[in-house]
Amino acid sequence: MLSSLRCPIHNRRAHPSSWSADWLALRAAGARPAANSGTEAVTDVVQDGGVKPQVWERLDVSAWEVVGRQQTGSTENLWLADPDSQVWWLHKDTVIPRNGVEQGEDWSEVASTQVARILGVPCATTRLCIREGRRGSLSKTVRPVDADLWEGQVVLQDLGVPDYFPHTEDRPGVDPSRPKVKRPGHSLPNIKRALDATAPPPGFDGPAALSGFDVFAGYLLLDALIANRDRHEQNWAVLIPRLLDPPKRLSPSYDHASSLGYNLTDDKRLTYLRSDAELANWASKGTAYRFEHQGRPPTLVAHAMNAVGLCSPEGADWWRSRIGTLDLRELTEALLAQDIEGLSHLAATFACELLNTNLRRLRDAVHERS
Repeated sequence: MLSSLRCPIHNRRAHPSSWSADWLALRAAGARPAANSGTEAVTDVVQDGGVKPQVWERLDVSAWEVVGRQQTGSTENLWLADPDSQVWWLHKDTVIPRNGVEQGEDWSEVASTQVARILGVPCATTRLCIREGRRGSLSKTVRPVDADLWEGQVVLQDLGVPDYFPHTEDRPGVDPSRPKVKRPGHSLPNIKRALDATAPPPGFDGPAALSGFDVFAGYLLLDALIANRDRHEQNWAVLIPRLLDPPKRLSPSYDHASSLGYNLTDDKRLTYLRSDAELANWASKGTAYRFEHQGRPPTLVAHAMNAVGLCSPEGADWWRSRIGTLDLRELTEALLAQDIEGLSHLAATFACELLNTNLRRLRDAVHERS
């Protein structure tokens, strides 16, 4: 078995630069956001197919205990424990770049979680928060107590894929026989090989016959919808049971903050919203550059459709049907109606129009390939 670094906190085989969160997601409704004192245990807020108003509440976690630290590049994120339940949540501050305009990683994370739930993609529970006066987000651990979490990098290495060369931000993977290929081996065929014998994630309510790869294709459809280019090999994982009987399972999806134009200024958003063509042109620049490619990477839409094309017939039919019937109106109406700190009306409008644009692009691609 592959020797890999094991996180002392989560007993997780992984590259030490990343970690994330538990299945479930939220859908939108009501109420002006307010800071929760954090004195009540944080609960998953889905009920009867809808969501309680506290989806948009901002929890004050200033008093929560720091129980772990996670280094991602130059950024350090914190693991915090809910003081009542002792459940661990990964806390991330928003980023303030040189232009001084605070980015929207917090609201984009929570909004993307809701898109995932509507689409049928199991993913981490996420919440808005504030800590010591700073906006941020929380993601609940996705690792069950009876399993370890192996990130994609470890899964591919353990499989012994000959053309996979692990990539880190400070040390890009290079295949000596294919030096012009970027992200060598992090490819859909290799991921399919790794996940075909893996069961769907906990909580997946689609057809029971689907494989882990069939469900992973849905993760890429989600990425195409929300314009998430960050699905690198530490941003998907497999849950490895500690007992022999349970099957290996694909982990719920996690870490969707780099989505929905979270880092654009309102001036840029206004430029792209001036016409459908401007917005479509911006959306088409979203590429799957975190996966193997040579030259220009495929668009997120094309990459997602390539994954659907590799699915079992049942898996392909499931996701085509989900895209065909997907209704995001409840979410988009809620985003436009909420008074969410850090989410300007222009940012909400851009996110909603982007979702509608990418859904049209996916439906067109499904039609073209059918």
